[in-house]
Amino acid sequence: MLNRHIVTLHYVITVYNDIVDHIDGVMQALAKKKTEWKENLYFAVELARQKLPKCYAKVTQTTGRQLIAAHILPHFWKL
Repeated sequence: MLNRHIVTLHYVITVYNDIVDHIDGVMQALAKKKTEWKENLYFAVELARQKLPKCYAKVTQTTGRQLIAAHILPHFWKL
């Protein structure tokens, strides 16, 4: 039997925060590297980091309080 996972609003903010934390960690690790491919990777990750808040703003702009409430309350408490 296959296990299926349903994406709920409760996990949206957590996923975005995890992505931002991961990108920040990668950027910190690559910041002082001088190898060309590592510098290129840092540049690519930096562009992704700049784009992520724009995507995050689009999610929170339309849902606002609902998204925040969904994040605070676990899915099994919701009516």
